[in-house]
Amino acid sequence: MKILCDRMALQEAVNVVSSVVPVKTAKPILQNLLVRTTDNGITLFGTDLEMAARVDLDSVKVSKKGSALLPARETAALLRELSDPTVTLESAEQRCRIESGGGSFVLLGEDPAQFPDEAQVKGGKRLDIEAGQVLRMVQETAFAAAREETRYAINGVLIDASAGTVRMVATDGRRLAISYANTDAKAEFKAVVPLRALNTLSRALGEGSKEALRIEVGDKQIVFATGKTQLVSQLLETRFPDYEGVLPKSADTTVELPKSVLEGALRRVAILCAADMRMVRFEVGQQSLRMTADNASRGRADVAIDAVVRGAGGSINFNPDFILEALRVCQLDTVRLDMSDDSMPAKFTLGECFTYVVMPISGA
Repeated sequence: MKILCDRMALQEAVNVVSSVVPVKTAKPILQNLLVRTTDNGITLFGTDLEMAARVDLDSVKVSKKGSALLPARETAALLRELSDPTVTLESAEQRCRIESGGGSFVLLGEDPAQFPDEAQVKGGKRLDIEAGQVLRMVQETAFAAAREETRYAINGVLIDASAGTVRMVATDGRRLAISYANTDAKAEFKAVVPLRALNTLSRALGEGSKEALRIEVGDKQIVFATGKTQLVSQLLETRFPDYEGVLPKSADTTVELPKSVLEGALRRVAILCAADMRMVRFEVGQQSLRMTADNASRGRADVAIDAVVRGAGGSINFNPDFILEALRVCQLDTVRLDMSDDSMPAKFTLGECFTYVVMPISGA
C-alpha cells in the first residue's frame, strides 16, 4: 500500500478511530488500527470487540492499493507532532513508513488479515436526526450517568424514541438529566448505550451541525453514522429505571434567576463546603435566594442573590457539584428551580429541551 494524505484530515480520522482502541487487552492486535484502500480513498477502522469506529477518507491519492495495521497510540502521537500539510504512507511486510517534512518514521504493525471484521447490524430500527441535536443531548445528559461499575443498570444513557420525539436520559440514582428533540421519524425503540460510546460519538460530531445522523438499533447493537464516520457499539442489556415516575408533578415554590449569577455565587459558596459532606443550603425568601455552607475546620460562606420567587419559599440542601455540572451545559440565560420540601426531588429547567432533577440532601 502507498498513499498520499492530507495530514489534518488523517489526524482527525485517526483520533476518532483511536478512541475505541483499548489501552490494555488480552488481544494485543486490537491496539492497532486498520488502514485499507478503497475505490474512493482509504478507510480507517478500530475496535475493542465491544465498540468499533470507521472513518472513510477521500482526501487521499492512492498509488498502490493494499492494507496495513498501525499501532494506534504511536500513529496518533506522530501525526500530532508533524507539521507538513501532507504525509506519505507506504507499507510492506507488516512495516509502514510514514514520510513528512523531510522526516521518515517506520511503524511496526501486524498482519491485517488477522484483524477482526466489521460487525453488521441487521434488522435495526432506523432514526435520522441532526448531528448537532444529538451532540447537544449527549452534552446535557452524559455527565449525570453513573460511573461506578457496580451500578451496571445506570452506567449508560437511555435513548427513548417514540411519537416523533427522541429523549436521552441519564441518572446515577441521585440526579436525573433528560434532554430531547422532536423529529419526523416514526421509529420507536428504547436502547441503553454505554457512556463510552456516546463520549466517542461526541468527538466526531460538530457543534450545531445540520448534517444528518443515522441511528440504527438492532437486538444487541447500535449504529451511529454521519458523513464518512460510523460508530458501532454493543448495547447494555439492562432495564433502565422508570425515569418518568421520578419527575416532580408539581411544586410549592418556583425560583427564576440569571444562570451566570447563580453559577458564580454557588462556586464561591462551595469553596467552604465540608470535605466529608458536599452540601449547600438553599434558602428561598420573598424575592431572594440565600446560599450557605459550613465547614467546621475552615469557616462559613453566606451569599444572598436577587431572584424572582413565586410560592411559599422554604429551604433545601444540594450537593453543589451536581448543580454546577449541569450549569456548565445550560443554554439558557435564566434558569428555573421548582421545589417543594427537602424530602422531595427538585427540578431545574436549564434549556428549552433540557430538564434536570436533583434529590436533596435530607436530614442534614
